[in-house]
Amino acid sequence: MVTAKRITANTSSFMVALVIQKLFSFIYFTILARTLGVEGTGQYFFAISFATMFSVLMDVGLTPVLIREVAKDQAGGIKWFNQIFTLKLFTIFATTLIIFGLDSLIFWSDAVRNLIYLTTAIVLIDSFTLLFYGYIRGRQSLKFEAWGTILFQTIVMVMGLSLMQMTNSVFILLTVLFVASLFNLIFSFIILKKKFKLKFKVYLDKAFIKKIIAITLPFALAAIFAKLYAYMDTFLLKMFLGDEPVGFYSIAYKITFSLQFIPLAFVAALYPAFSSYFKDNYERLQRTFIKAFNYLSFIALPITFGIIALAPEIVDKLYTEEFSFSIFPLQILIASIPFLFVNFSLSSFLNATNRQKINTRNLGIVMVLNITMNLIFIPWLGIWGASLASSLSTLLLFALNLSAVLRVVKIKIKSFGPLLLSLLSAILMFLLVWYLKSIIAWYLTIVIGMFVYVILMLISGAIKKKDLMFIFRSFSKSE
Repeated sequence: MVTAKRITANTSSFMVALVIQKLFSFIYFTILARTLGVEGTGQYFFAISFATMFSVLMDVGLTPVLIREVAKDQAGGIKWFNQIFTLKLFTIFATTLIIFGLDSLIFWSDAVRNLIYLTTAIVLIDSFTLLFYGYIRGRQSLKFEAWGTILFQTIVMVMGLSLMQMTNSVFILLTVLFVASLFNLIFSFIILKKKFKLKFKVYLDKAFIKKIIAITLPFALAAIFAKLYAYMDTFLLKMFLGDEPVGFYSIAYKITFSLQFIPLAFVAALYPAFSSYFKDNYERLQRTFIKAFNYLSFIALPITFGIIALAPEIVDKLYTEEFSFSIFPLQILIASIPFLFVNFSLSSFLNATNRQKINTRNLGIVMVLNITMNLIFIPWLGIWGASLASSLSTLLLFALNLSAVLRVVKIKIKSFGPLLLSLLSAILMFLLVWYLKSIIAWYLTIVIGMFVYVILMLISGAIKKKDLMFIFRSFSKSE
């Protein structure tokens, strides 16, 4: 039986693992970039991005469907698993051929050619691992995936940092991800066999396959749109400008999108509330949405202004001055963080209120616009253009999703009044940090800036003590 206590324990353990993984991943990539230099980092980042962009074709929405169906009927879930596992054998084989074919055709004389062969193997392994954990999720157990996530990142850190002492070969350092992914696959396979007693077999039922395809189509479209939106800029940078610009862009991209665990953790606590209130309590649905919108903005604004102020120090000190060309792209990308954070709550709200198709439609519109802007901006502005296209796309997705949400709940403008006070507090914090960083160590200004921002928010009345406690609980547990 699924209880609130079990859901809380599952979500908490997985969120802790996710935060640890994101933190370690950021630290590892920082050290890796310093070791490889701009060009090597560009090759490393592009090889992963290219293979990952096609990974969606390996899954085509099959795993989300498996999770849902196993959660509904665990006894019948074995049939779903074996049919989807069989389908995945075909999708993975076909996608691998596509990637290898494009790699040989486009990059036949490029240094990234062999790197893409290796990253394709990594993505292939990860696709099976995703399916295995999907079944386990459907059985309402996230702790094993949490352990697997920590195991993966531990192997990457230990093996990667050891190899960096001996080599700066991009190919050898990519084998670190291959080994870690293989261990995670083996771990998830053992859990399926030993803990859940699952028996693997090839299973083909034409009627069943047609049913699965019909169900997976919306998931597949959303996943394809999301992958193209996320990685097409890196592909176009490589095609237009080469490895070094990708290396510069990767730093700005990694810093910006490594922060996504914050809204993910926050929304994990809100999604059940959105779903419940939509059924029987419109007033609470409205209040909860306003809280989510305001609180995510309260968190995002100081992060945005703080990183904009400290971008030169962050890039030069963490990645060395060799990456100084990443500073302005980082400032452009990080400016979209408030819209990115809030959009997590908007997407969650639309899903919880049975408006998944609107999410998919909006993502498709933004994907087309993003690719178009990259095709125009990159030849004209280089990596600045890729950053600008990304930020404008995030803004558009925010606007489209907000418009859809406001058709469900009617919100008075004054409900967002605290945002103006939050924005003012963030600007004052920015000015203080900008001034202090020339007087004291730049990293100390982070602590001072955070303290000043919270004090200003409390003094202005934009946030109250109970609001701070709510935000803290959102990261510590699911309610």
